[in-house]
Amino acid sequence: MVKYFQLRVYISIRLLRHRLAEAVSTWPTRKDWLLAGQTLFIFSAIVLPMGFMSRLVIWDLTSLPWPTRMLILGRVLIFPAMVEESFWRVLLLPHKTERMSDRKRWLLGLPILAMFVLMHPLNSMTFYTAAFPIFTDPFFLISTTLLGLMCTLTYWRSGSLWVPVMLHWVVVVMWLLVFGGYAKLHS
Repeated sequence: MVKYFQLRVYISIRLLRHRLAEAVSTWPTRKDWLLAGQTLFIFSAIVLPMGFMSRLVIWDLTSLPWPTRMLILGRVLIFPAMVEESFWRVLLLPHKTERMSDRKRWLLGLPILAMFVLMHPLNSMTFYTAAFPIFTDPFFLISTTLLGLMCTLTYWRSGSLWVPVMLHWVVVVMWLLVFGGYAKLHS
């Protein structure tokens, strides 16, 4: 039994190393960036009108000093963009080099997407309590679901960590610095 467990751990570690190495070393093609742009356009066309109606999104170009804005740009690139995408997409989802049917990908991907969304309200109940009203808002959760879906699709298509990282980064930065997110989180 111990040998079986050791073998399973060894295989799991090798699989996770493979996924991470492939995702980091796969550079997106033009086609991958085009898909990213298309999904971002569709995301914006859905989320912005809903956001303005729910008042979770407002036109509010932040007046923070430039050093603070630069700090936000860098911090958001690391967390949530790189950390969350590395975990929720790269480590938990099969890479495109792994042989798996689309049906199995979705059977695995949808529960992981649900956990990605659920992680936000749980985070606001434990570590980031100031965000509780926002991270539990139905519109925010719908937007988070669409963002996770967009990042999942582009990761599966590209096989690259960099596409979902950039999408996640752009969405969060725009919300924080252009659409009133920073003010909402710090009021």
